[in-house]
Amino acid sequence: MMLRSVWIVPAATLLLIAVPAHAARWQAIERIAGHAPLSVLVQEKERIYFLITPESPLTLTVEGPGRLRLVSRAEVPRGVSRPISYKLRIDEGGKIRKEQVTESSAADGVKLGDSESAMCKSRNLAVDVTGGSHLLTVSVTGAMAVLVRPLFSGPKRDEAKMISITPVEAARSVTVSEGERLIPYYTIFPGKPVKFRIVGPTSLELSTRLDFDATMRGTQGYRVAVTEGGERIREDKFKTTKATTAMYTDLHDRSASKLDRIVIPLSDGVHEISVELLSPPKGSAEIHARIPQPTVGSQE
Repeated sequence: MMLRSVWIVPAATLLLIAVPAHAARWQAIERIAGHAPLSVLVQEKERIYFLITPESPLTLTVEGPGRLRLVSRAEVPRGVSRPISYKLRIDEGGKIRKEQVTESSAADGVKLGDSESAMCKSRNLAVDVTGGSHLLTVSVTGAMAVLVRPLFSGPKRDEAKMISITPVEAARSVTVSEGERLIPYYTIFPGKPVKFRIVGPTSLELSTRLDFDATMRGTQGYRVAVTEGGERIREDKFKTTKATTAMYTDLHDRSASKLDRIVIPLSDGVHEISVELLSPPKGSAEIHARIPQPTVGSQE
């Protein structure tokens, strides 16, 4: 199969000055200082959680305005079928912002790494956050251990329109046909990343699809790494199956998988971003990148 190389010269590089999107989309908080992230498989999808116990609460800082949502799962010994009750509480400055008394029982299709414990069905607790910086403490009573997954959403007003961006370097471009749309994607291989140059602050949204060859059946896994300046800032594991509504128009020996998505907030300044496939070692995947449409003249 012949590969079509795509090189965008520096003069054609798209440098975008964007303001943060105020879209009502939940974004997971996966890095919290002083707390180790834990990988939980939920229906074969990796999710990042943080452990809290009655003795060890979770402390995190969020920037408002917006809304914080906590997805919680109690941890119980495997084989325990009775529901477990617990109380989750969010404090700020010694004052209770929100609390929830709930109960849950063991869930199917949810696993914490190599742990022998079972994870319970999820429960949700949300709190509104006003403008400015907020130091919040999440605590639990009534359960020995609970895992929480924090997510944050900005205000719904002024929802940003997303625009596609072109990489500065890619080994190959392909076209995905879905419905009546033709969408450009760019191929990532192990050792052959796709590279972008973006000016923040903004959010980078990456849509990814694994390439299925004729030997691949059922559910397949793949890993994608995102690096900036040689430092890995994100690694995601996905499990996927063939898409039923999307196909490649110019890769006749490959089938597209269902879509997975990665969202990465980028701070102020120029960002040199590389996206690479880590596994399968001889595989390939396609990515499509978008950012919120830049707002011109609104910055002071």
